[in-house]
Amino acid sequence: MNAFGPRLRVVYLAVVAVGAFFLHDARIVGALAGAHAIAWLALGLGARALARQVLKLWGFAAFVAISYAITSEDPSVDRWVHLSLGETKVPLNLGGLEIGGMMILRVLTVVLASRIARAGDERAIALGLRKLGAPAIVASSIDAVLALLGGGRGGGGGGGGGGGGRRRRQLEGDAPAEGFVAGLKRLARGDVGPIVDRMERQIARADDYLEESGSASRDGAVIVGLSLTMLGIKALKVLPSLPFAPGHKLVLLTPLYVVASLKTKTRLGATLTGLVMGSVAFLLGDGRYGVFEILKHVAPAVLCDLLVPLVTAAGRRPGAVAWSFVGGVMGVGRFATIFVVTFLVQPPAVAWAFLVPGLVVHTTFGVLSGLVSAPLIGAVVRRSREKSIES
Repeated sequence: MNAFGPRLRVVYLAVVAVGAFFLHDARIVGALAGAHAIAWLALGLGARALARQVLKLWGFAAFVAISYAITSEDPSVDRWVHLSLGETKVPLNLGGLEIGGMMILRVLTVVLASRIARAGDERAIALGLRKLGAPAIVASSIDAVLALLGGGRGGGGGGGGGGGGRRRRQLEGDAPAEGFVAGLKRLARGDVGPIVDRMERQIARADDYLEESGSASRDGAVIVGLSLTMLGIKALKVLPSLPFAPGHKLVLLTPLYVVASLKTKTRLGATLTGLVMGSVAFLLGDGRYGVFEILKHVAPAVLCDLLVPLVTAAGRRPGAVAWSFVGGVMGVGRFATIFVVTFLVQPPAVAWAFLVPGLVVHTTFGVLSGLVSAPLIGAVVRRSREKSIES
């Protein structure tokens, strides 16, 4: 893959991500997925890594397969059989199941392509975006986050495999383990100092790096610094006892989008932060849906940029209730990846009902984020005033 330039990698990923969903012949879709699996192995990405990537999708695959197997698709496609389970006979639509399998292969192809495009150089996509004319603040911010993740001051390429564990330890730091409820209570009491300190350190690091690389920008430093802070929070195991609650980190991530909206001069501060954060998380292999994972960071950020100016208009200082409302709406946006991927596989109508529990979980944690947003924003405003007085 090193023979392919950064621009070509971006174009390849875009073509596969869009083109896979326009293929309607199961044989072609299967061949395309198989070709990407072979390419994965040929590039030395590893058979175990391939197996892990495929297994990450088992829950989604089961969801799609069951949805198609228990509902009618089209009279010309449906082939019903009855599976005997003791005295009970369960009707299954084999024709619908085949279509569901094709939908799963489409998603798998895009997920594999997302990793293949980064093979050999995790920063290639960022460089490709820059060369294809992406906004300078986006391209330079993505590059800065990738460069600073390892704890250095930038330079050099972001090496491939083997650094994941080290990067995770550096993101986590030496923070002590703490129960989710206890941590939330502490934050609700206004003890947000550690978060503010980490955020300011990361913004300062980003400012230094961008200045040295000739891309100095106050908004850029805020975007990079907050993205690094978010990545650190994502690395923390703050709720290990509740694996069924995938949206719990929204309680800590959502307030940082609000801070991005307030601390940047551009009206798209949160959106740009979400785009940078999502792009870097994708480049580092976050999530299970490949490039589609970027949406779960961008969608709530867009909603944040729309809502924050409304709740803070005329110099208002919103409290926890107002920020909880904003967080709840952003929690809905956080579910965008699942909505989009589900829409693309075109499942039967009944499948949408299975998404309701996950949507409720994300919305609930978004609402709870208001307990953190209120004291965090207050602390950020106070620090800004203190710095203004000192200067």
